[in-house]
Amino acid sequence: MLADCTGRGELSRCQRSLAAVVGEICTAVGWRYWVLGPVDPIYRRNVTWLAGYRHPRHHGGQLLAAALQEAFAEPTPLWEGVRGIGDPLVVLPALFHALWAGRLAADLGAAMHERMPVWAQAAE
Repeated sequence: MLADCTGRGELSRCQRSLAAVVGEICTAVGWRYWVLGPVDPIYRRNVTWLAGYRHPRHHGGQLLAAALQEAFAEPTPLWEGVRGIGDPLVVLPALFHALWAGRLAADLGAAMHERMPVWAQAAE
């Protein structure tokens, strides 16, 4: 599937033509093509922030990853869980990486803050 997120609610004539061509190409190779409306600005800001922690260097190692899973086994306020693990300067980058990678979850449609609930995703 290919999803195209527009910056505005309505597409211009040129954008509609381009979307039609891209849709045909996607269909030809067996993909689905969706044109979606604008992304919610709060969600966009949160995902953009987390993207800064996508590099594996922010993983923190297996011990820290396990500590994050344990601390956030149930929905827990972000700061409470981080402080329970250790130094926030070490733990926060690993937490943000885990949120980016989908090992931890939070409501990214709401503004991120220290009291936001964070929880571990179920193992697949």
